Amino acid sequence: MNKRRNLPVWSFGGEEPDPDVPTLAAWAGRQKDVDCDLLSFKIERSLGDQKGIDRLAYGGMFYKDRVYDSLGGIRSGFLCEEPWVRPESLRADASRAVAFSRKVWAVLPSPAQLKIEDGIFHDREEYESVLCSLYGLMMREIRDAGVYGTILVGEQFSTIEREMLPGRRVFLHSLSGSSRAVSGILEVQSSLSLPAHRLPVIPDLLDEYEIRSLSVIDGTEKDFSGLLTYFDADDLTAGGLSPGGGKNYWEGISSHAFVLV
Repeated sequence: MNKRRNLPVWSFGGEEPDPDVPTLAAWAGRQKDVDCDLLSFKIERSLGDQKGIDRLAYGGMFYKDRVYDSLGGIRSGFLCEEPWVRPESLRADASRAVAFSRKVWAVLPSPAQLKIEDGIFHDREEYESVLCSLYGLMMREIRDAGVYGTILVGEQFSTIEREMLPGRRVFLHSLSGSSRAVSGILEVQSSLSLPAHRLPVIPDLLDEYEIRSLSVIDGTEKDFSGLLTYFDADDLTAGGLSPGGGKNYWEGISSHAFVLV
């Protein structure tokens, strides 16, 4: 008889809707002597919804505003002077998140996702290199505040982003999972995350790249069972990227996170 084996459930962040005014007001009234705003609320609520899963993460594309505001030298979407990092809000968010889990991860939109126009360098490679260096500083600030690692999300990552950003606790995730984006990611990291509907590309990828571990976003037990042809159960995790917040989403991810071995 086959035995059920539960898979770890990992968060890749997601989107978080705006609360209604009474909910936000009640939450704000409980915040004593701390700086907070709407994004602080979203971080706290999203992590609360993830309670019980194996790896919590806060952020996603909605966190773009925080990252944008943490970079100095930008006005109206244009880089107008030599940029710098303003890390205070990032550190405050990190400290709030660490209260939920010592192994919490942050999910940041990649530099390209900020859509900042270059008005200083007039050289694409230099401009991207500077932005990536600033991201390195921001991620260090987050780690120093206790966050375990960072997931960078985007549709596709440029050569410079792939060269400068990945690290032992920095993970690249393509939201679309397109073949070109995934191939680029596998040039620089051996762990991969894919939306479940992109799993048919796995055999072709394995012909060309070494994939040591795979996280499946929104996978079902059927998806995980099919992957046992290519991976050991130890190398699989169930990923979630919440499209609109809520505990029900994470409960659904957890309910499918198993294989029969």
